[in-house]
Amino acid sequence: MGRRPRADGPGTWHHVINRGIARRPLFETRSDARFFLARLVRQVRRGRVEVHAYSLLTTHFHLLLRSPIGELSEAMRRVQNEHSRQFNRRRKRDGSLVRGRFFSKLVDSIEYRRAVVRYIDRNPLGARMATRIGEHELGSARHYLHGNGPRWLSRGWVESDACTLTGRDAFSPVAYQEAFGSLALGDGRHLAELMEARQRSHAGDDPLEDLIGAAPERVRAWMVRKARLADGHRPGLPVCGLRAVREALAADESLRGPWLVEEGELLRRGGGFAALGLARDLCGHSLEELARSCGGSRARARRLIAGHRRFLISDLAHAERASLLAHAALELCHGRRPAPVSHPGG
Repeated sequence: MGRRPRADGPGTWHHVINRGIARRPLFETRSDARFFLARLVRQVRRGRVEVHAYSLLTTHFHLLLRSPIGELSEAMRRVQNEHSRQFNRRRKRDGSLVRGRFFSKLVDSIEYRRAVVRYIDRNPLGARMATRIGEHELGSARHYLHGNGPRWLSRGWVESDACTLTGRDAFSPVAYQEAFGSLALGDGRHLAELMEARQRSHAGDDPLEDLIGAAPERVRAWMVRKARLADGHRPGLPVCGLRAVREALAADESLRGPWLVEEGELLRRGGGFAALGLARDLCGHSLEELARSCGGSRARARRLIAGHRRFLISDLAHAERASLLAHAALELCHGRRPAPVSHPGG
């Protein structure tokens, strides 16, 4: 199947992300990060992109970019290729560095744009690379909060919007903190805010774009593949919001009644297993976030996720019902009204 063309045109805004292949580091040293930014600045000076917010972490990066002339793909192709070649030369390494085509999501509303800024600022906190917003040295938040920064960082919209949100006449670090930095460390609402804003945006390229609009059988096949992987992997990029999963689960149990699975000689609530398993795979939540959502420990969250994956492989009824739940959640998340689908068993 051919690649879906990017929704890139003059003046469009994008949330751009990529990761190292097999979760390997993209930036092992400050020099690696500086070289990546230098390549990005070259594309800024050539007029292909504007950088409004960014954060470089060890294994991945997040960028809020505006595409003035509709050449986002060419800009990011050059940045990634030049960074990869330099990284490999320094280490006498051969082969791919990034996992593939970069992910970009069209940011087509002010609310979504604000959510992306907050999400980018909080990524170093979630990765335990900083304890407060603005502390991470390879992120744009420190420039907005400290009142300085490089010339290539386009500050106009962020500073103007901070004044709009706070009712101030002039921009200051305090205005930025009030507008974009109000959530505390460990507060997971930034992801929910990002996903809710994404739900209201147009569908675009996605790392799991084949799932969106796919039949429940294809969703189930993807879930079984995930179930066969060890759970030690980090969560992937979110394609669904936790709220959509919870709404879909409530609708499922209201329509089909209690969801029970056999675990040894005991009967367990299958929906409890599925809710955490889907929050891990579709929503990209960490074990810490899942532990908080279920009011338990990391060990309990891990046990429920492992149980869900075990049932996906060994219990066809659970796999079919979970695939219907995931399908309904994806439809809710991307603005479609879920069609009533009868449970295969009744």
